Amino acid sequence: MTIKLQQVRRVRRWMMILLLVVMIIVVFSLNVHRSYRTDNHPRLGNVANVDSDIPYCAGQDKQKFDLYTPINSLLNTHTTPYPLVIYIHGGGWHKGDKRNSLLDYYGSSLTAAGFAVASVNYRLAPKYHYPTQNNDVACAIDTIAKLASSYDIDTNNVILFGDSAGGLLAIDYVLTRQDSPITVRGVISFYGTTDLVNQLQRTKRNPNAYKFLGTRNVDTARVASPLYQPITKTPPPFLFFHGTKDSIVSIEQAYKFYQRILAYQPSSRFIRVANAGHGFDDSGRSTKPTSDEIRRTLTLFALKHINSDQPETQAQTTPEKAQILLDND
Repeated sequence: MTIKLQQVRRVRRWMMILLLVVMIIVVFSLNVHRSYRTDNHPRLGNVANVDSDIPYCAGQDKQKFDLYTPINSLLNTHTTPYPLVIYIHGGGWHKGDKRNSLLDYYGSSLTAAGFAVASVNYRLAPKYHYPTQNNDVACAIDTIAKLASSYDIDTNNVILFGDSAGGLLAIDYVLTRQDSPITVRGVISFYGTTDLVNQLQRTKRNPNAYKFLGTRNVDTARVASPLYQPITKTPPPFLFFHGTKDSIVSIEQAYKFYQRILAYQPSSRFIRVANAGHGFDDSGRSTKPTSDEIRRTLTLFALKHINSDQPETQAQTTPEKAQILLDND
């Protein structure tokens, strides 16, 4: 009888431990991108017209993108084509999706400012290795360019936007694609990876680089790293956001790449997000700038750089006018 009672107590103890672990995981999951999940913030698909799962290339596996166009743009009467933001999701190249809370939060402000937004999926590691993901992004952009006239999109005014793994893919496209069918006016990187050599050295803590590359070969990592890629033409302005507490992609590697870009494009900016970790998970800390301030800065950056070599048109909302929109968003 005593043995059975001890067994029951042991089972109960382990059940309590298991329940505690599950609760911790749930709380952690809620904290990830917690800043974006505000009760009064709509899903992007509810405030924009959307065509979902448009295939590109062979349309295999993840080779699809969603395309959002504004329903109501306060400052754009749409007498000219929409400028475009192309968003590339993060997830360590082995997970993630084109529909997520980050896109909802920032995409809804961009469509309100008059942008169309394309959100791209790509085939994932470890089933697919580098450069599959890079090639998928390039093929998706080719398809978007071919369909642009059907959606009244201006391929001469495109902003690339990526977070984490998607940041690397966006940066790589700008640095390596020589025959692009679009004109990239700016690149926005949220805690994007730029040095895969450094990431491989952190493999025990973060195996994502190895999953992406499929090898620990340093030469392959250098070729795939924006930090070491040759810059053969003047790049567009870059806007970097990076958390000072990021333990996945160090802020030092991001800033090193920023300094390199700055030599070619002095209009680039690097913004440290104080107390933020990777994904801007503040884990209860107060971040500075806040998610609302980041959203404002991102939108103004995109508006500033479209039509950057042309006189202002109705497709371009000036930062002064955009301030009105953002103050009322």
